[in-house]
Amino acid sequence: MSLRNHEPSDGSPLLERLRRPLASLGLHLGLVGPLILPGCLPDDPYADDLDLLPPVSTRESLAYVDQARHELVVVRPEDDRLDILRRGVGDDRTTVLWSRATLDGSHVMTLVAPASEKTEDIDEQLYLFPADGEDDPQVYDVLAPFTGVALSPDGRRAVLHFGSGVGSGALQNANQVAIVPLDRAPGGEVVRNLTLNGFGGRLQSIQFPTPTGAEGPTAVDVGGRPLELVAFLAEGEVVLVDAGNELTDQVAVRFGAEVGFSPEATLLRPGDEVFGKPVLFLRSSVGSDVAMLTLVDKSDEATGEPGFSAQVSLIPVGERATDMATYNGAETPYLVTVGSSAMIFTDIRTQGSFSVGTGASVQNLFMRDAQTAAGTIKQAVAWASGGNALYTLDLDDIENTIGRTPEPLAIETGIQDLVVLDNDRVLVSSGLNLYVVDLPLSQVTPLSAQSPYDARSSALDGNRLLLGTPGQTWVSTVDLLTLNPESMVLDDAIGSFHYLPGAGKLVMVHADPVGHLTVADAQSPSRSSSYVAWGYLLDGMLDP
Repeated sequence: MSLRNHEPSDGSPLLERLRRPLASLGLHLGLVGPLILPGCLPDDPYADDLDLLPPVSTRESLAYVDQARHELVVVRPEDDRLDILRRGVGDDRTTVLWSRATLDGSHVMTLVAPASEKTEDIDEQLYLFPADGEDDPQVYDVLAPFTGVALSPDGRRAVLHFGSGVGSGALQNANQVAIVPLDRAPGGEVVRNLTLNGFGGRLQSIQFPTPTGAEGPTAVDVGGRPLELVAFLAEGEVVLVDAGNELTDQVAVRFGAEVGFSPEATLLRPGDEVFGKPVLFLRSSVGSDVAMLTLVDKSDEATGEPGFSAQVSLIPVGERATDMATYNGAETPYLVTVGSSAMIFTDIRTQGSFSVGTGASVQNLFMRDAQTAAGTIKQAVAWASGGNALYTLDLDDIENTIGRTPEPLAIETGIQDLVVLDNDRVLVSSGLNLYVVDLPLSQVTPLSAQSPYDARSSALDGNRLLLGTPGQTWVSTVDLLTLNPESMVLDDAIGSFHYLPGAGKLVMVHADPVGHLTVADAQSPSRSSSYVAWGYLLDGMLDP
């Protein structure tokens, strides 16, 4: 892996061009190189006064919550400077419990609660700030100091919950949730607060069921009307809620102790010409069955309001399924599961099944589009953590093909983690090795490193793979067309790595209580075009 290290001298025009706008912030700032090293600076007298939550990255900025000053600090990297904006969040009587970016990176959410249980006239609120920090936030009143949030894949809704955590109050309702319409227009939907109408199991996770390969809206047609399904998974039970209609009754399904079923994952299959009714599949953390909940239209018996119900059956799939997907054959709707050394294809109408062996354990599965001479077909890709290969299986006419076996793509040093980059490429981490796997070409390219990479601390910018693993002192790029890797050496270890696609920047945050980061061009990171900023979290503290 080649390294590029272009460091300007102290008298270079580049240094002068970068120093002026950065110094105008009134901060201690420096260029990548030996100009100003934070380790050589005296201890900052304000560092002990800073109380900050970790930075949240959006499409174009980093956002810190400054608890001491009750502000959201928005840090926007430009080509040669940082723009700092501060926006109020709460006041002296409140604290921020957590912050998080929306899935598309367009906004930052913060949950504000009373700083003391003795304060009785302050209600919890969710703030929704635009990523650039320019406009006022939307503010939603919620009823509790929720510790977690789940976001719908289409970004329209957030569900606040306690999960397995404990809130700041003396007593909480573990199954209380709030459904927040993040796309609310003025005068539109309000926050929906409710308690789950289950059987007493404590909420463990919240999922927005989606079809195989889908990332968009979660609505599914039930009886001719859209159902925005949210699944609340608890020990031995599931509660289904229509997030789009508060008048629709909740549907709760309990699996008795004798069944030995505890749901941990969901998969939605919309109705189609092969199987007309929508189905929600539930995968269990114990047992060898997958639950099949066929969703049917059912009006409320008392009010006559439209509603839905679930017809429940258990599908035996051999050993416990660790992942699942759906696939339509020519005339057969299949549930595809993995969990042993085979892919199991089960006809959801008859529960008849057949298996295609892989010869080794497979635990994970995804579907992709593959191009053949006859056109586009579906292909299944399976693997296991700790395994030594990925297995691809073409699914066209799968039920009529005797003896078809998956194609193995060997990972010489084993699979530690795998990230799907896009339809055609995956990234595998394995100790001191990274592997870029091109599925259409069945090509596996190994890249050697000085220390282990975290495959999940990566980003994809077109055909350029961006890598920045915490603890390392460099960032790397891989051109996925030529598979040429390059690296840029940093002066300090990475604390957190952030790709801001809206700004076209990479930001590497380093450990320092007053703020220390490196900004690089995402298209072509190099020391000659990068800069370091130190002390930016002090901006505004010295203002009169």
